Amino acid sequence: MIIRFLKALKSWVDPNHWANKIGEKSGAYDKARNSKLRQWVDSLEGWQWWAWQLGPCLLIFIFLEIVLNQFGLTMLPWR
Repeated sequence: MIIRFLKALKSWVDPNHWANKIGEKSGAYDKARNSKLRQWVDSLEGWQWWAWQLGPCLLIFIFLEIVLNQFGLTMLPWR
């Protein structure tokens, strides 16, 4: 009985549990699985896939570094 209670408590306090519950119930996961962007990304191969993975991340990293530099902070360990 106590094990069942502890498992239920673990689910109640886990944010991932609630995110999955809301995502499945609202249909957001199905919408994301069937989107045109997802189908296009799944069709990428080789260098195109790598460019898609690294390109936007690199741009976001550079943008955040510039914004943080305005406050005198940095993400780079050598600065």
